[in-house]
Amino acid sequence: MRYRVCWLVLMLGHTTAICAQAFPERPLRIVVAFSTGTAADIVARQVALKMTDDFGKQVVVENRDGAAGTIGAGLAARATPDGHTMLIASPSIIVSPLLIKNLPYDPMKDFASVAFMATFPTALVVGAQVKAVSVGELIDLAKAAPGKLNYANAGRGTASHLSAELFRKMTNTNIVAVAYRATAQALNDTISGEVAMYFPNLVSAMPHIKSAHLKGLAVTSEKRSQAAPEIPALAETLPGFEAASWYGIVVPVQTPKPIVARLHESINKALREADVRQRFLSLGGDIVAGGPAELDKAMRGGTAKWGALVKEIEAQGR
Repeated sequence: MRYRVCWLVLMLGHTTAICAQAFPERPLRIVVAFSTGTAADIVARQVALKMTDDFGKQVVVENRDGAAGTIGAGLAARATPDGHTMLIASPSIIVSPLLIKNLPYDPMKDFASVAFMATFPTALVVGAQVKAVSVGELIDLAKAAPGKLNYANAGRGTASHLSAELFRKMTNTNIVAVAYRATAQALNDTISGEVAMYFPNLVSAMPHIKSAHLKGLAVTSEKRSQAAPEIPALAETLPGFEAASWYGIVVPVQTPKPIVARLHESINKALREADVRQRFLSLGGDIVAGGPAELDKAMRGGTAKWGALVKEIEAQGR
């Protein structure tokens, strides 16, 4: 019946309102290209709960991690463009294609922006066994033994990779990347001492910092995080250092505009809820609640910001 109503109104020239009312037809999914417990995952689950209430249809979170987020992004890009599949977008969505050739999707052409939700800082952590309790001491360790200090890289083009490479460049040190498929194993090996340092999102790191399994030396936002004001900003030691992550929602590019608008409305409604705002704040997040234009700007800006560093990484094979 819904399709019949849509066709009838289409003939009368009033497609937008009625077709949007018929959406969604079935449960929706938010694809998260990273593992459970990451900032992207937590953001998705908070929003999904509220969208479920708003739509009266279940909104499920589907984790498809690996390959620096390209597995999940590829899945979402190939989905039917009817609004029932969304993807959590982060800086990796536009950086990974600069590092990984021949991907089956183009982030700027194959997705339509829906909402720019929030920003979250990344943390610089080291294992408890590392003899450094500050950024300055870590830099001294790296300079004292070039090529000996290693860091966990949870995927080329991810925040952990780019933050570490920016750190290497700004400190003029020789630190070595150790590749991991996903965040969870990278965290575990930093705790166990298999690797010395890591740049996970603050959300993932905080439980381990509080338990003293990791030492939180800094956050990558311009200023200290409200969630952990005792941890310095890296910019306090390295002026100009900034590598916070942002999170938005995109859908396959041919998704009808009325459906994009309805999704945006539901997402921003979720972000206005007091419990969601408090949850994000407790994790160090800043809610933006922007629309497609703001997310487009963030994606274009990310390409410009990281382009030169990515070229250097490529040239050095890092």
